[in-house]
Amino acid sequence: MKKSIIAFSLLVSVVGTTVASNNNPETLKVVTTSIKNVSPLSIAVAKGDYVTTFNFLKYGADSNEKSVATGMTPLMYAARYNNVKLLKLLIENGADTTVTSKIGYNALGYAKLSNASEAVAFLNTL
Repeated sequence: MKKSIIAFSLLVSVVGTTVASNNNPETLKVVTTSIKNVSPLSIAVAKGDYVTTFNFLKYGADSNEKSVATGMTPLMYAARYNNVKLLKLLIENGADTTVTSKIGYNALGYAKLSNASEAVAFLNTL
């Protein structure tokens, strides 16, 4: 027990010293973002996270759910960010390529708007 207390005290003092000695403001900067009214599935797609997207779909996430602010679907995010792998996954799981956002673009429209050439080529084959 005594050895555990000494080891824990040593660990705390080392960590405390490391944090206290780091005066560089660049490493202390915390960046946060606020994403509201967008589904977790759309966020995973926008980040290009295939595994998380796969798991959301596996557990029943709606591949056609529109974000409140823009009316964009996960498929539109995948097209916008030129992610063909996610486009295929979403379409395999029922994503509708004809749905439009609040400004009237479908997934192909967002791909063209973003110069996402691979996504445009893939969506044109459907």
